[in-house]
Amino acid sequence: MIAEGVATAVHDVSDGGVLVALAEMAMASGIGAELDRAPLAAHAFWFGEEQGRYVVTVDADVAEKVMARARAAGIQARQLGLTGGDALTLQDERPILVAKLRERFEGWLPAYMAGDNP
Repeated sequence: MIAEGVATAVHDVSDGGVLVALAEMAMASGIGAELDRAPLAAHAFWFGEEQGRYVVTVDADVAEKVMARARAAGIQARQLGLTGGDALTLQDERPILVAKLRERFEGWLPAYMAGDNP
């Protein structure tokens, strides 16, 4: 348990990296996020597929408590941004509407199989 009584969502980062995990979480919840700048090369940070990394969402009022517990346990943790709104937004990039992301993600294969895509 992350913290007593804290509502959380958790997603592993292995397939596609942090940004794919965040996109999947956004599509599942319908909630967007404004993401902070990557601490190193953006492509490596957002799409790196290292094992053992997780994205965890918590209510803002307990975020520092969760971060403190992670530090105390020797777990590296960083804030990626803030959830809310209807788009995923990376600094210096155009926002991606969660509804459009879901439409493209869920609609591509059926359209392709039906011969609607070249």
